[in-house]
Amino acid sequence: MQLISVVIPAHNAATTIARALDSIFAQGYDALDIIVVDDCSTDATTAVVERYAGRGVRLISLKPGRGAAGARNAGIGAARGDLIAFLDADDEWLPGKLHKQVAELAKRPRTILVSCRSSLIAPNGANLGNVYGSLKPATGIDAWRTLLAYNFITTPSVLTYREALRDAGCFNPALKVAEDQDMWLKLAMKGEVAYVDECLVLVHMMPNSLSSGDNVTDQLTYTLPMIMQHLRTRQSDLPRREYNRIIGRRLGHVGRQACGRGMYRVGITLTLRSVLAGYEPVGGLLFLAKSLPPMRWLKNWMVKMPIRRASSAHQ
Repeated sequence: MQLISVVIPAHNAATTIARALDSIFAQGYDALDIIVVDDCSTDATTAVVERYAGRGVRLISLKPGRGAAGARNAGIGAARGDLIAFLDADDEWLPGKLHKQVAELAKRPRTILVSCRSSLIAPNGANLGNVYGSLKPATGIDAWRTLLAYNFITTPSVLTYREALRDAGCFNPALKVAEDQDMWLKLAMKGEVAYVDECLVLVHMMPNSLSSGDNVTDQLTYTLPMIMQHLRTRQSDLPRREYNRIIGRRLGHVGRQACGRGMYRVGITLTLRSVLAGYEPVGGLLFLAKSLPPMRWLKNWMVKMPIRRASSAHQ
């Protein structure tokens, strides 16, 4: 067995870290180097992790805190295994994950990263299905093209090589969000991506996790500029039509989110830019027509009209 270092960043995760650690031991994979990076927690996270010291779990405490990217980088720096798997303190692996992913790496020597399907778990325990819904994963040497258009890799699903992470410069601590997307892109541009088409990860909805907060403002500030930088780097490798499609998809996605949250000026601008880039122009224009305030008011008014008429007739 190849030694796998499991890197777990944790911040105030006392209520969930035991579940995450137990799911690692349930893998039945004996060659493990488990590292919990406590990112300046103020609860009992450290005390919970220390109970696992006898099972080989190592604890690194960071003060001051470094955020998700910095915590993962500290874990990578301390890793002893040639392979590194990531797990967030809120989440858990299902049995068989590591064995199945190691087998994928063995079958495909050029693979630099292997992922798998992840299910989203609501706070009430309900399984909401695939984290990325109907978005299809991509594999092989050109998976980076799909990752530019949309992400399909959850952080707890990744198994990769320590040296590949270090060669890529590890996670970018300047990114408040999307530091994971940035890393998967950097890796995918250096090798092949493999994917186990089976749910082997449960991602729990936790609003206070280290990697939360990917809202519209964050996407405008961090995610979109990061994607544009990668696009500029690989522009010569992308046909103009595909280049525009990628930009259009990204802009359209954020534009619709912005409109949905009442940020109409930003949302309309981004959606129009998406349309001008040639990405689903009819769908984009129809969305604007339906979601703009006057149209929403008219739709609500028409829905309420039968109720008003019935009420008047009754009187």
